[in-house]
This record gives sequence, structure tokens and C-alpha cells, in this order.
Amino acid sequence: MPMTINFTKNDLTRYVYNDLTAQQSNQLLLATLIDEGVNQYCGDLHEITKQIDQSMLEPAQKSIDAVLLYAKKAKLGV
Repeated sequence: MPMTINFTKNDLTRYVYNDLTAQQSNQLLLATLIDEGVNQYCGDLHEITKQIDQSMLEPAQKSIDAVLLYAKKAKLGV
């Protein structure tokens, strides 16, 4: 009887972010090879993390202007 290993979505997220023990990572890697659903979900998570990394990393100019205006007013005591 084959051993069944269950993973939560949290486990899969931790796998994508390399936050599992080596043993857990190996087990999950095996699960991605055996279970197409697990493989697809991990692939989707990898894509999402890639999109997050490519997202805007700087604040909008409008936000910068608002902070500078607030700082200027605070300095002047307005």
C-alpha cells in the first residue's frame, strides 16, 4: 500500500518560498511529479510570485508628492 502524504495550501506556499525542511521539500517535489493537481498549483504559485516580484517596486509620484508636502507643512508648523 503506497504511503499517502497530504499537503495543505500553506505547505505548498512554503515550498514555493523555500521555507520547508529538506525532507518536506523532497516529499513535496515527489508529490508534484506524481499528482498533476499539486504540480499545477505549485506552478500557479510560482507564476504569482514571479508577477509579484515584477510588480511596481516604487511608490507613485502622487504618493511621493503627498509625503513631501506633509513634511514641508510639518516643518513650517502649518
